[in-house]
Amino acid sequence: MITEPALMSALEACQADRDEGRSPDEAGFAALLDRWPDHPGALEAAGEAYDEVDDVDRAIDCYRGALDGLQGTALRRCYLRLGDVLRRAGRIGEAIEVLEAGLDEFPGSRSLRTFLALALHEQGRPDAALGLVLEVLVDPMPSPDLELFRPAVRERAKRLSARDRAA
Repeated sequence: MITEPALMSALEACQADRDEGRSPDEAGFAALLDRWPDHPGALEAAGEAYDEVDDVDRAIDCYRGALDGLQGTALRRCYLRLGDVLRRAGRIGEAIEVLEAGLDEFPGSRSLRTFLALALHEQGRPDAALGLVLEVLVDPMPSPDLELFRPAVRERAKRLSARDRAA
């Protein structure tokens, strides 16, 4: 949670510039990190901005830097985003480690299990992946994170189905 007014104001300005279509650096995220290089909220926000434009190395660095200082929902989402960007970067083993660490912290997280299933599938472990997906399906708990990432999960499902049809 960000309570420092100057940081909150700077983040809002960066987000507004991103909403206008500017790159993360044009929007001021690099300057934000220069001013608050160790603030977990600044690192997480910058990680998201770099992640959105597929600047995976910078996103990974930011997410890793943010992990130690976050709590609750922000921490769970940071594990999720870091694990996913590592998976997309082809760093599957690291992705699995991060997502499993997230599940150690948040054992009931349906979103972490879903993204771990994607990583396990890419690692060639379809039974483990399917097992996690089935757990998510039968778990009656709502998952705000799954709602937030629904478009990404839906797109990944389409690509997996298309890949299977093409095989």
